[in-house]
Amino acid sequence: MSEENNNLEENIEDTVENTSEALDDKASEVTDNSNESIDNLKDKASEIADEAKEKLGDLKNKAEEFIKGDAKEALDNAKAKASELAHEAEEKFDDLKEDAKEAYEKAKQKTTAFINEDGKEMIDDAKEALDKAKVKASEMASEAGEKLEDFADDAKEVIEETTKKTKNFFQRLFGK
Repeated sequence: MSEENNNLEENIEDTVENTSEALDDKASEVTDNSNESIDNLKDKASEIADEAKEKLGDLKNKAEEFIKGDAKEALDNAKAKASELAHEAEEKFDDLKEDAKEAYEKAKQKTTAFINEDGKEMIDDAKEALDKAKVKASEMASEAGEKLEDFADDAKEVIEETTKKTKNFFQRLFGK
């Protein structure tokens, strides 16, 4: 009978050890899946932030090109014409003033048109990309939460089942 008890104790110890290993494996799997989901979420958020940063950089470059190019050219043209007309007779002074005003208005209109059209469009694109990033990050976080809940529920069920089986086994073994 002593040998049977020893064998039984060894079987119980093996069962408990196997159950413990299974629980450790399940917990490790849950941790790995959670870490992977979090890493994916971080990567996606970083990609979206980089896209938004790139679009804002493009907008800045276009604005700088415009200011250095068209606007400067229009202003330079107005200055040259004003200087040229200033040397002419006094009767042409009124014409000079009018031409300078027109050149300034054109530059102002071009600048305003650029800001109102291309600038706003790029800002809207950047906002849209950021909104998409927020939605995607939220979806990924929800998905990760759901997976964690499922894994926790599975682990709890395994523990409860193992506890019941072990308890029943000992009750049958010792007749209680």
